[in-house]
Order: sequence, then C-alpha cells, then structure tokens
Amino acid sequence: MREIKHNIYNRGPIIFLLLLIISSCIDETFIDNDDKIKSSYISIRGIGAKVGIHPGTTPDDYVIETLRILAFDKVTENCVSNVRYNAANGDIIQHPINPDSYDFVFLANEPANTLIIDQLDGITKYEDLNDIAYPERYFSSDLIIPMIQEIKNITVLPNGQGAQVNGGAVVNVLQLGLDRLAVRLDVVLEAEDNLEATFTGIILENIPNAVPLTNNYTGEVERNVTRTFTKAADAGYFSDETPTASDRSWAKGVNRIILPANELKTVGDASKAVTLIVGMGNNYSPSTQLKTASDPTVSYSLPINTKLDFLGIIKEPLEVNIKASEWDKIGEDWEISGTRVLNVSDIEVNITDFNGARIAFWSNMPVVRVLDVVYDENGAEKVTNNIFNALSSQNYAPNDDFRIRYDAKTGLGYMDIVLDRPNTDDNVAGDKTYTLTLSASEDHAGTNALQRKIIVHVKQEGVRYVFEKNASDNLWSTPYVGAFWDDNEVGERVIKGIRWDYWWNWTVTVPDEYRDFIVISASPSFDPNIGTDNPGDAEDYPVVPNAFRFETGSSVAGKGRVYFRIGLKSKNTTGSPRYGFVNVHYEKSENNVVTSYDTKLFVRQGGDPDYLMRSGSIRGASDYGAKFSPYNLTMKAFKDTPGTTVQYQAINYSNLAGEVDFVKYPTQAGAHFQWALPIANVAKGLRGYHPTNVNMGSAPWAITGWPIERINGVNLFWNSSTGTILKNYYEICPPGYVRPTDGPEDRIAVNSYNYDQVYMSDWRMSLFADPMRGDAASNTVDSPYPTNGTYKPELYTPVPLSEVMYGFYADGFFDRRPIKEKTMVDGTTRGEGTLGYTKYRGVSLDNADVAYGGVLVYNSNTSASIFFPAAGRRWHLDGSLEYAGQTGYYWASSVAPGWTKVVSGNETGAPYGNIWTMQLNYAEPRPISTGHVFGYSIRCVKK
Repeated sequence: MREIKHNIYNRGPIIFLLLLIISSCIDETFIDNDDKIKSSYISIRGIGAKVGIHPGTTPDDYVIETLRILAFDKVTENCVSNVRYNAANGDIIQHPINPDSYDFVFLANEPANTLIIDQLDGITKYEDLNDIAYPERYFSSDLIIPMIQEIKNITVLPNGQGAQVNGGAVVNVLQLGLDRLAVRLDVVLEAEDNLEATFTGIILENIPNAVPLTNNYTGEVERNVTRTFTKAADAGYFSDETPTASDRSWAKGVNRIILPANELKTVGDASKAVTLIVGMGNNYSPSTQLKTASDPTVSYSLPINTKLDFLGIIKEPLEVNIKASEWDKIGEDWEISGTRVLNVSDIEVNITDFNGARIAFWSNMPVVRVLDVVYDENGAEKVTNNIFNALSSQNYAPNDDFRIRYDAKTGLGYMDIVLDRPNTDDNVAGDKTYTLTLSASEDHAGTNALQRKIIVHVKQEGVRYVFEKNASDNLWSTPYVGAFWDDNEVGERVIKGIRWDYWWNWTVTVPDEYRDFIVISASPSFDPNIGTDNPGDAEDYPVVPNAFRFETGSSVAGKGRVYFRIGLKSKNTTGSPRYGFVNVHYEKSENNVVTSYDTKLFVRQGGDPDYLMRSGSIRGASDYGAKFSPYNLTMKAFKDTPGTTVQYQAINYSNLAGEVDFVKYPTQAGAHFQWALPIANVAKGLRGYHPTNVNMGSAPWAITGWPIERINGVNLFWNSSTGTILKNYYEICPPGYVRPTDGPEDRIAVNSYNYDQVYMSDWRMSLFADPMRGDAASNTVDSPYPTNGTYKPELYTPVPLSEVMYGFYADGFFDRRPIKEKTMVDGTTRGEGTLGYTKYRGVSLDNADVAYGGVLVYNSNTSASIFFPAAGRRWHLDGSLEYAGQTGYYWASSVAPGWTKVVSGNETGAPYGNIWTMQLNYAEPRPISTGHVFGYSIRCVKK
C-alpha cells in the first residue's frame, strides 16, 4: 500500500463540504445504537479553500465531491469500516467508529463506474485494494480528479475526544492532505518564427490505461493510450502566451491537461515514458519524453500529485525544460531547498561520438558553470575541456563557453554535451562513463556553491580523424571536403574532426550569395543513434540555428574539436543541381605562434547528372564536357540486399535495367567490374564484384573463379567502326547512360602531344581545369607496342591539383556512421616476395552499402562539385581487394597504347587490352592505362 508521503499537518488546500452517509459495508457490526454513534467517532476535515498557493493551480484542482473512508484492523488487516460520503454543506465529517487503533485509507472522487464502485464496496481486507485500478478515461480536465491518502496507526479516542497519529499529539479534527492520482501538465511552446499557421496542437502517446490504487497491483497496466489536443477541436485548452526570450516571436500555451499518473517500478525505463509530440501539420513534428531529474538517475515515472510545467522551444528536435513539483506546493523533492536554486532537466544522459545531449537548467545564482575536471568510471580525474568540447567556461566569461550559456538575469541556461577528444588513447572504439559537476555559485571561484552531478555515458565506435586540409606536407589528410543532398532532402549533415587543443579556434561562414540556400549551426545532432551502424534518417533532423547562442544560420565559431551541422533551407525544384560552399577557418597554436588555415566545404543539392568544368556537345571543341552522374554503379542485387555475402553477381544483359543501378549515396563504393573480356568469355566478363572482403575466404582474399582471360593478338575497341563492337556486349551503364570516354572509342587513344584526342575525353575535359596530356604509366612510354613508337604516349607526371580535394563527404550516409576498419592486401607489397596486409577504412564495411572517403573535384568559378569514393580495386591476377579507402579507380571506354615486356621469351606486358582509367586521390590524380582484367569502379555519364 502507498505510504504517507508528507506530514499531514502541512498540506495544501482542499475544498471540503459536509458529507452525508450514503452507503456502508460493515458498520452494523460495531455500531448498534445511537449512543455509540454519538460517543465514538473520528472527526475529519478538509482544509479551507486557498487556491493559488501553488503557482498555476486553479480551483478545479481542489474539488472534492465524494469521500470513501476505509478503516482496517492493524493486526488482521480486515476491513472494519467502509463508508462513502456525498458532498453537502459544511466542512466536517463525524465518522462513527469504535475506539481503537486503525490503518485508514481515504479515497476521494472515485469514478462513477458501477464495476469500480462494486469493487470498492466489496473490500473486506486490506489486500483487496491491490486488485483495483481506475480506468484512464476518468482522468481528464472535464472530470473531478480521483484522490487517495493512507494514514497508518490512527488511534480513535472514546467519546469524540479526538485521535492520535502514531502516538503523537491529540487532534480534535483530522486534517486530510489527499494526493491526486493524476498528473497535471501545463505546456508552453515557443519559436523564433511565427508558427500559428503550422502548429496544429499536441499529441500525448504511451499514456497508461489505468491507475492502480496501490504499488502492489495484481493486474497489468498497459501504456497504449493516445490523446490529441488540436486548436480546431479543443480551443479551450490553448492560449496565446508571451515568449520568454526576446529572439522568439511566437508562444502558445496548452493548459491544464490532466493525465493518469504514470508510476514505474523501474523509473529509468524509457519505453514506458509518456511522449509529447508537437503537431506541425505536414512538417516534421518534434517530440520528447516526459521525464524528470531524480537522483541518481533520470526518471520517466510521473508520480501521483505531480504538476509539470513544460517549456518547449520548437526546434529539431524539441528543446525542453520540464519543471516538476507537487501539486499543492513547491516540494523539496523537486528543488534545492533554501535561497539557492539549481534545477536541471537531466542528471544522466547518453551520447555517442556523433551527437550531443542538451541539458537545460535554471538557477537564482550569479554564476552557473561546469567545473574544470570530470571523473571517469574508475574515478580518474580528467580535464573537462579535453573530454567534452568547450564546456567548462573561463574566469573572464564565467557563464559562457562555446557549449554552455547561462543568463543570470532570467535564471535560464543550457549546455550541449559533445565529446571533444576520443574516448580512448589509441583513438578507436571505447565506451566510457564520466561524471561532470554543474555548479551554481556567487562567482567563478565557487563561493557558496550549490552543485549537481551529471552522469554522461559515451558510446564511441570506430576511428577518429583530425580536421586538417590537404597540403603538400599533408597529402593524405582526411578533413570533410563537402556535403551532398538529393533534390528532396534538406536534413542535417554532420561535419566533425579532431583539433587537439581547447584554445585552437575555428569559424564557419556561409557566403552572402548562399545564405538563402545553406544554413549552419553548431548545435549537435540529437539523433540518439547517430554514430552507430543504425542511425536515424537525417531528414528527421533539420538544421535550425541555435537561438540560445543567437545563431543566424550563416556563421558559427568554436574551440577545440570541429563539430557543426550543415542543412538546406528548401528542396530543390530547379530541375538541375544547385551548388554552394561554406568557408572554414581554423587555427593552430604552437610555441605561442598562431597559424591560420582556410578551406572550403562544397555543397551540392541534386542527384541528376551535370557538367562540372565545361558544358558542350561537340567533340573536338575546347568547351566539350560530359554530364557525370554523382553516383557509382552497382548491382541491383547488392543495393536491394546489402547484407548478401556472395563474391559476385552475374549480369543478365537482356535485362540490364533490372540488373544494375546507381548507389543511393555518393560515398557508397558500388561494385567492381572488369573492363571487358574476349567475346568468347562474355559471361565471365559480365559480373559485378562485392566491394568488400566480407566472407571472401582467408588472406589474400582471392575471388573464386576470378577470370583472367586476356585480349590477345588484336585490340578490340569499344565502338569500333568494323568488326566486334565491345559496347554491344559490355556497356552496363543503365539506359540513358554510357561509360565515360578518355579519347576516341574506335581506335587507340594516345592523348598526347596535342589536344585533338584530349578534347574527346569525358574524363579530362569534364573534371579538370587544365586537362592532362599523356599517360602516367611509364611502361607505355618506355616500352611501347608496337616497337616503332607509332602509338608512344607522352609521360604524365601527376601532381596535386588545385581543383581536387581529398577527404570525407557528408551525404547523409557516411557522416552518420562510425568509420571502422578491415584487413586487405597491401598493394604496394605485390612482387616484393612477401605479400603484406594493411587496413581499409570506411563505413558499413560488413555489407555492400560500404562507403568511403575519396576525392571531391570542384569548379572554382561556379562552385559546382562532384565526389568520387576511394573504392579501391581488385587485383588482375586473383581479384583480391587493394587500396580501398585510399584511391578511386575508374574505367574509361577508350583503349590505350599497349606496352611490351618479354621475359625469357614470354610476353609479360600488355600489348593488347590496355585501357585508359582515371585514378583519383589527392597526391596523384592521374590518367593511367592498365590491363582490362582489373576490377575497377564505373562512373557513368549521361548520353
């Protein structure tokens, strides 16, 4: 049974009227004449009406119309009195009962339900109360509120002399302090923009379907009730309010919602929390679970007699302050006693390496800050700003750091808890728990401090990378270089990278010409699963400027770890991709010398193929360029069933549209394909190979049945004017697309000495500001075939190019998943006698959706950009994977000059079937010829 929760002589107001007996259970057994009724009774009284002692209460909260008095024998627990009274005039009940000690239970406003009344009337012993629960429908604003109170060990004195509680002082009249079996919820919603036309109301889900009378209820409470309050149908609940912050223009109240109490035995069980959803019509509707801070863990339990004052800022997701108290007073269970106040919305949170937790707090102290040290689960002391990004403010700005702000005038503050450095020293996965301290005090030094401990559970999967731009002394750095959205997408893209010192500053700005297109915010993602292999949909988390920091959406600044989000303001309906960029400035200080760096992150919205450097349609003209798709080619079976572990999928050429497809995201590798095989082996040449080493056997992960049939004796051309036309057998780009050229397709393409053939190259003309001439493969220069040098190409020496960036690409897939690693062959060791192995890194490595960093190529004049993932390649002799996550290898359709190498009388070169390819990384982007039996990626162009 419920215990008395508060001193019965210090309770809030209850309106009480004279009550008359209307029914009884077993009174006749101990009251047998009028003299006993007059001489033995207990006087019970409610407290006079003083509505308003609790802020926000109303007279309806205090109405009582019926009261049932249950008395139980203290030894046998049998029911010795069961009477229900009805309201009349007056304020005192004289309840007849024999002198003795009893345990009393008082039930007010029991539901007018025959089954419930019959159960209550039939109580014969204390444990019968465990079988009774009031249905959810009796808890609403339209009905009086059921209430309960238990007072044990009341001694009734003879002759109406009063009563004693627990042997205390004699009282002539017993004052009740009933607990409502309900929760009152008062909601205020605010927004920076006027949402009157968008906001439809609120929805409450996961409401319990009953409220038991005791904690030992023998039945089962289900949480399956949903209540909807709309402006149209429930106008009486809604009111216009005044925003609490000057940067908000709209506020709406939803008043006096009465819900059944949601008492949980396991208070941290989030699955049983009541959820509040803000109705936003056809737009994304933010939501939050109703929870309170209850030491030592967050509590999703909403006890009886709880009043919740809910302040929600409509963002994505909903930012919430929930202030909880007892209905009748500001209870000490909910607030710090005395003149010092420090309330927090959460005292235990869970974050990943990719998201953050926002905690709201309020105080009446001049300074609120996070202390300089935190403690891990082993009690080891750590510097706060090494663990969490810019969270512990400095003495020159005690209430303000990049991730925390407190306004002493309003008493309101917030902090975003975001991981700064990796969880573990070796920069790999590791889950940790930290305890930080939020301190409210008179000054930064902590005078007269009041503190709350906040527990932070951090889940880190995968490997972290430093944010440093590519440079001649940093050829293989991997910063984020761009972000991508499809036409109908606008949601968050999460940009991140390690910076090793709290004092290293960074800023991000959107140029003026893109501010109607791009929006940025330093607020963390609130997707609870981002940073794992099963993140939420980025479209559920649009980017909204952080009003707490007065963000405009066009600039943010931070310290330490680079972490911000990019979003878009609208879907793209222009019919072609649109482009932009944001500027990133960061600093590095060493030996008191500050070095500044600037780089760009290029933004693209639109998945249609498009021109990059040049737009034209006449080959041979200097403005020739092709429309490249932003997606790699893959097998439809890999795309539809990414968990498949088959080594390859055969292609049915008669059903090409049903066999191949583009990947969904630009960072995804897609399949590996051979260029072509002799026509006699066309079936073997029509295969798409899995992009990872998943279930490929043991090292060196050779492909079973890898075909190495070479084209010999004569070159076969993609689009020959006579004889065999290979594209009729091997053009596997989807209908409307073709494999890109690198020079002519009907003869050997030399691409050297003049630009006549270079002008015919989709690859060189479309992607590069200064199209390359020649071949980066020295074999074709030093040992050309035929030996007379007719087709001897010019040697191209690769160098870093100004239009090429190398790193990570935020496309809503790669940026939401942890970067993990698997083992592959180290391609640099082939032929050295001892084959070595190395790691390849990417996201979703255990399936065909695998995605990698890679190369972004951009046009500095138009800001157009396109990304190519570094999907690696499959070795021509056995199909083993190499260079994945390092370099992208892409086929062209054009045949290159061959080269010869005779060893012991045997030809070991590639006089025939030497194909033009494009190899993409930062250090050495290059056109290079290679044998047709390698497994490369395919990037298609629009016909």
